[in-house]
Amino acid sequence: MTSEKKIILWDNQSCPYAQRAWLTLVEKEIPFETKLVDLKNKSEEFKALYASIHPDPEAPAKVPILEDTDGTKLIESLTVARYLDAKYPERPLMPKSPADVAKIELFLEYFMPAAFGGVFAFLKADTRAAVEELIPGLVKNLKIANTTLERYGSTEGGDYFLGGFYSLADVAASPHIFRMIHGLKGLRGVDYMGLIQEHKLDR
Repeated sequence: MTSEKKIILWDNQSCPYAQRAWLTLVEKEIPFETKLVDLKNKSEEFKALYASIHPDPEAPAKVPILEDTDGTKLIESLTVARYLDAKYPERPLMPKSPADVAKIELFLEYFMPAAFGGVFAFLKADTRAAVEELIPGLVKNLKIANTTLERYGSTEGGDYFLGGFYSLADVAASPHIFRMIHGLKGLRGVDYMGLIQEHKLDR
């Protein structure tokens, strides 16, 4: 007796983009198998698979890669998440209201780069003075992120972007939030949550 074929997720268990795909599969309770990728020593199988999907065959191979049971192969985390949500409608990650769908798209457009766009500049800063110079820009972006949540999000029924509805917005943001809170403090001594509280960015 053969076991039922499952979706395959190529993942390295630390990339925030691959975690979006993983979160989608877990939240929607879709059975899948994981193929672990060492991004410092990529297998030929992984590189060949990525090259067969990406339009530029010389593009560096990245996670995630999703292989569906019907032969569909996809890259790019939000494309994977949207695909899975459309194909497997149980436990949806997108709301029925077109207005709420548009709010999620605006969240991805404005919140994501504001809240997380400056992380690499902090990681490149090699002195405390260089780190301090970046903090006013981070505060400005956090204010934009907070305004985005106030204007487009909801607090009705819960603490997710759309209140009680766990959506693609939460899938997209949560792996990055974890890294900003812990990574900036641990690596550069910047208290991300402290700045949010100091400037009363309540949302």
